[in-house]
Amino acid sequence: MSRIRRLPDHLVNKIAAGEVVERPASVVKELVENAIDARAQSVVIELRDAGRQLIRVSDDGLGMSADDIELALTRHATSKIASEDDLDAIQTLGFRGEALPAICAVTRFSLASCPQGSEAGLLVRGESGVVKERLDVAAGAGTTVEIEDLFFNTPARLKFLKSAQSELAAVLRLLHALALAHPAVHFRVVHNGRAVLTAPRAGSLRDRLGALLGFELAGRMLDLEAGERAVAIGGLVSPPQLARGNRDEVTLIVNGRPVRDGLLGQSLLEAYRPLLARDHFPVAVVRIDVPPREVDVNVHPTKAWVRFRAPRLVQEVLFSAVQDALRSSRVVQGQAGLAVAGIEGGPPCAAGGDPAVPRDASPASAAGLSLFQENSAVFRPVLFGTVVGQLQDTFIVAASEDEVFFIDQHVAHERVLFERLKSELDRGALAGQELLFPQPLELGPGQADLLEEWAATLERLGFAVERFGVATMLLRAVPSLLTGEEPRRLIEGLVDEVRAPRREDAGPLLDRALAFVACRAAIKAHAPLERQEMTRLLADLSGTGTPYFCPHGRPIVSRLSLREIKRELRRTW
Repeated sequence: MSRIRRLPDHLVNKIAAGEVVERPASVVKELVENAIDARAQSVVIELRDAGRQLIRVSDDGLGMSADDIELALTRHATSKIASEDDLDAIQTLGFRGEALPAICAVTRFSLASCPQGSEAGLLVRGESGVVKERLDVAAGAGTTVEIEDLFFNTPARLKFLKSAQSELAAVLRLLHALALAHPAVHFRVVHNGRAVLTAPRAGSLRDRLGALLGFELAGRMLDLEAGERAVAIGGLVSPPQLARGNRDEVTLIVNGRPVRDGLLGQSLLEAYRPLLARDHFPVAVVRIDVPPREVDVNVHPTKAWVRFRAPRLVQEVLFSAVQDALRSSRVVQGQAGLAVAGIEGGPPCAAGGDPAVPRDASPASAAGLSLFQENSAVFRPVLFGTVVGQLQDTFIVAASEDEVFFIDQHVAHERVLFERLKSELDRGALAGQELLFPQPLELGPGQADLLEEWAATLERLGFAVERFGVATMLLRAVPSLLTGEEPRRLIEGLVDEVRAPRREDAGPLLDRALAFVACRAAIKAHAPLERQEMTRLLADLSGTGTPYFCPHGRPIVSRLSLREIKRELRRTW
C-alpha cells in the first residue's frame, strides 16, 4: 500500500502553500528536509555552479516504492499528514506535498528511489514537471534526486540570482543550520568536485558545532538549559568575548526546524545587552522544544517562520536561560583583570599596533593622527563658517553670518578620508601593514569563498588574504590606517559591508570596501577635539566633492537659518 496519498481539497485549502523555488538554496532546503523526514542517516549534496547547473541530493533513508514516486510528483501528495488534526500538530520538516512538483516544474530532473528491504527501485526522468522516462534499476535503499538547469524554462528568474559565491554561501548557511538541528545525520557538501562542508555524525551538539566552526570555539561555548511548563530550552551560547560582527552564527531551532524569529532573536540579544556592544552578536545554537500543538509552522510558504501559542512564555524562558548561562564562572574569569596583548582575555592588538592605544581612542590615537600629521592644507573657501565649539563631543558647531551648522564629526571625517583614499588609489594601491604573525580567521559558511573572490580588490586597499583550508583564511596585512583594529572584527565587518544587499544607489565593490576602510579609520563620536582640529576638519570637508553626505549616504550637516531664529525670538536688529 502506498504511503503517499493525495490530500483532500478541504485540507489543501488550509495549507499556506505558495511558490517554494526562489534560488538554489530553496531547492536544497526542500530536498534535504525530505531526506531527514525519510530518516536518513547520511545525506550527500553535490552542486555545480552553486546549484544552477546541478543539484544532486542522495540519502540512505526509507526510500519510495514505484507508486509513491508517481504520487510524489503530484501536487499536494504527501505521506506526512492525512487530516486536519495532523496539520495542527506537525512533527516533520515537510508536510505540504508541493515542493518536489514545484522544483521539477522549472528544471530537468531525475528521481531514483528504492525502498528499504528491496533490491530494485524506479528511476524517472523528465523536465518542466512532465515525466518522460521510467526505468527499473538496481539500487541501494534510499533516494537520489538530481536537478539540472534550474529555471531553464523560466529565464526571467535567472536574472534575480546572485553570483555563484553568493548563492553557494546561501546554500551553506542553510545546511549549516540543518546540520546543527540534526547532529545525528552525516552531511557532506561537494561543490564543483571539491568538498566544502563535512559534518560527520555527532554524539552531541558541541561535537557537531566543533566540526562546523572549530573545536576551540566549541570548547569555550556555554551550556544552555532551562524549562518551564511545556517549553524546554537547550543549546550552546558563546561568552561575550567571542562575539561576532554579524548574525550569521545565531541559529534558532524549534522542534528540529531551523527558523527565523525576530522576537526570539531580540530576547537573545537583550540577555547579552549589558555585556555586548550594539553591533556585535553572539555565536548561539538555541534549541526550543514545545509540544507540536503549541507551535504553528504553517504561516509561510518557506516554513522558516513559526508562531507560538504562548510567545511571551518562550521569550521569557529563553531570556532567563541565556542570563543563567552568562553567570558562569568561565565568563567572569575570561574578563577579569588585565592581560598582556595576545594572551587570552587580553585586549586584542594587531601586529605593529600599540596595545596602549584603544581602538576607539580619540583623534590623538594612531588611527586618527593621519588627519593632522600631513602637510598644511591648501587655502580654500570654508562652507561652514567659523567653529563655535563641540556639542556632546560628537557634533561640531559652526556659524556664518546667515546660518548655524551642526556637523557630525565622524561622518565628516569619513567623507574626507574616503575622497583622500580614492585619490591615492587612482595613483596606485594603498599602503598596507604586514602583520608580524598572520592571523587565521575561521569564517562562517560561504564567507571564505566570498573573500577569495574579492582578494584582488582588497589587495588594492592594503589587505592581504589567502585561502587556508575549507572555511579558513589567512590575513597577512591590513591597511595602514587600520593597524589598531582587531583582525577578526575587521574582516567580519568588511564581509558584512560588501556582501549586504545592494541598494540601487550603492557603488561598486571597490567603493563600498573603500567606504568601510574610511569609516573604520575615521574619528568616532564622543571624542573631544581641539578647536584647531575642528577647524582643519571643516576646511578639509569644504574641499571634498560631496561635503553634505558620507560615502554610505548619511547626512553630514544640519543647518539652521539665523533669520528664522531671529524671527522666532522677535529680534529685529
